[in-house]
Amino acid sequence: MPPFQVNDSVLWRGERTQLAEAVCNGMAAILDPSDRAKVLPVPVSELTIAPLIDLPPVDQINPLQWQKCLAHAKAARAIMAAKTKDERNQLYAAATEELKCSKRSIQRTMADLQRMNSVVGLLPAKSGRRDGTRLLKTDAERIIADRLADTWLAGNRPLLSDVIRLIQAECRKVGLSAPCAGTIRKRAANLDPGLVLCKREGNKVAKYQRKALTGHIEAALLLECVQIDHTLADVVLVSEFNRRVAIGRPWVTFAIDVASRMVVGVYISFDAPSAVSVAMCLANALLPKDEFLESLGLQGTWPCHGIMQRIAMDNGRDFHSEALQRGCSEIGIDIQYRPVGSPHYGGVIERLIGTMMGKCRLLPGATQSNVVARGEYDPEGRAVMTLSAFTAFLVNQIVNVYHLMPHRTLQIPPIKRWEELATEGKKPREMGAGWRAAETRLLFYPYEERLIRRTGVQLWNRTYWSSSLREWVADSKQRPVHYDPADISAVFVRSPNGEIVRAACTRKDASPLSLAEWHFRQKQRRAIGNSPDLVARRDEGILASHALIGAARKAAKRAHRKANNEQEHADRSRMLDAPEATKTPENGVIELDFTRPAQLLPILSAPESCHG
Repeated sequence: MPPFQVNDSVLWRGERTQLAEAVCNGMAAILDPSDRAKVLPVPVSELTIAPLIDLPPVDQINPLQWQKCLAHAKAARAIMAAKTKDERNQLYAAATEELKCSKRSIQRTMADLQRMNSVVGLLPAKSGRRDGTRLLKTDAERIIADRLADTWLAGNRPLLSDVIRLIQAECRKVGLSAPCAGTIRKRAANLDPGLVLCKREGNKVAKYQRKALTGHIEAALLLECVQIDHTLADVVLVSEFNRRVAIGRPWVTFAIDVASRMVVGVYISFDAPSAVSVAMCLANALLPKDEFLESLGLQGTWPCHGIMQRIAMDNGRDFHSEALQRGCSEIGIDIQYRPVGSPHYGGVIERLIGTMMGKCRLLPGATQSNVVARGEYDPEGRAVMTLSAFTAFLVNQIVNVYHLMPHRTLQIPPIKRWEELATEGKKPREMGAGWRAAETRLLFYPYEERLIRRTGVQLWNRTYWSSSLREWVADSKQRPVHYDPADISAVFVRSPNGEIVRAACTRKDASPLSLAEWHFRQKQRRAIGNSPDLVARRDEGILASHALIGAARKAAKRAHRKANNEQEHADRSRMLDAPEATKTPENGVIELDFTRPAQLLPILSAPESCHG
C-alpha cells in the first residue's frame, strides 16, 4: 500500500480527488469528486496514487529522454506479460543487454508502471527536494491549517495578509519560529480551489464556477420548445408627451424558438415582470406579425406564429400564475420549468438577451452594463427614445438584423433555419379558425370588472364607447373589460352572444399610450399639484378663508349687538314720552312687559310706585 499524505492527489473509482485527512484504521477521508465541499470516508484499499500532474506534456519532453523511457516501458511490459519463468528470464537478459542497465533497474520500471501505468512517470525526477516536502514543525503546520480553515475560509473574505500576521503571532506566542509569508501562501494555494471558493464566495458561486454544468434543452422541430425570459433594458426612455422628462428603463420579455433560434415573440413595457408580461409575449408569439409590424411602421419578414408544444421558463413567481397556466392549457401548451439551480438550461434565451442588450448601446441614453463602464456618461440627460420608438428599434433589430445574420451555433441565419425546418419537418399548429386575433388576445389580456354606463365604460379616468354597447347600458351588470397594457387607447368587451366589441377612447386627443406611462403621467400631475409652492399658497388661501369667516362672524355679532342697543334706546324713549303708561290702574295692579326692559326704567325710578 503506498504511503498517503494529506492533500495527496489520489484516484478513487477512476476519478481524481484529494486526500482531506490522514489515514486512520484503514479508512481515509477524501473530497467528494462531484462536490468538493463535501468529505467522503472510503477504505484505503480503494485509493491509488494519481499520476503526477506537474510533469510536462509529451510533446515538450526531451526526445532522447522520451525514447529511453519508452524503451524501458516496452521491455518492462513485455516481461510482465510473460507467462513462464524461463520466458521472463530470457526477456530480462535481452533487456539488460539492449538497454545497458541492470535487472534491478528494469524491476523498478515494472513497479512504477504497476503503480501509475504511465510512460511519463518514468522520467527521472528533478534534483532537490520532492514536491510537497514540508520542513515546518508539526505544531506550526497545525496552526497554519487551523487559521486558514477557520479564519481565511470565511464568508467575510479577510485578506490573506492579515491571516498571515495572525498565524505568525500565534506561532511566536507558543515559542515557535514564525513561518514566512511565502510559506503560508503556498499552504493556502495548495488548498482545494473548489473548497476555497465554496467557503469564501458561497456554494452557489462555487457550483457555477467549478462544477460541470451538463445538460441542456434540445428541440428538432419548429416551436417544439420556446424559451421565455425577461430583462431590464440598458437604456433610459422619455415620456411620449414630454421628451424632456425621463421615465426610466423598460422591461423586455423575449420568446425564442430553440430549434431555429428565431425570436417568436416580444413584449416591452415599463411594468416589472409579471404574469401579464408573459401572457402578452405569448399572445404576440401565437399570432401573425404583419399587423404588429405595420403598427410600428416597419417592413420585413417575420413568419413566426403558431402554437408551441411547450414553453421553457425559470421558476419565477410571474411564471407560476394560475391565469397563465389556464390560458396555456386552453390551447394545449405544456409548461416546463428549469431544474432548480440549473440556469444553463436557459442558455438560448440568455444569449439572445445579451445580444439584444448589446444593441441598446447604439441608442442615446444607454446605461451600459455597469456603473464603471458608464463612466461620466449621463443616460437620463441624453435620453431621447420613447417607448414606441424603442419598440420599433428593437423589433427592427430582431427582424431585419438578428434573423438575417449567421448564427454562431447554426452557422446559417435563423430565418433560413426556420425555412429549412418548415420545409423538411412538421409545421407548427396554427390557431384555429375560431381563434381570431381578438380571441387570442382576450385569452391572455388582463381585465377589470366594469358597468356599461350611458356614457360608456369608465377606466383610468377615461371613457370608452362603441355603438355596440347600447343594448347593455344601465343593465346593472358588471362585465369583464379587457385591455392591452401597452396601448390603452381602446378596450375590449365580450357581448352575451360571444362577439368581441372594441370600444375606443372618446377623448379627441387619445393616442396610443401604455398603462405604465399613464400611471407615470398621473404621478407627475399629482407631484405638480402637491409642489411646495402650491401647497404653501393653498394653505394661505385656506387660512385666509377661515379668517374671512371669522371676521364675518364677528361683524355679524357687532351688528346684532348694535341693533339691540338701538332698539332698547328707542323703547326707553317711547316710555318716557308716554306718562300714562306709568299711572297706577284702578285695581292697583301695574302690568309690565318683561320682554321689553326699557318699560321698567320709569316705573322703577318712581318712588310712589315702589312704596304705594
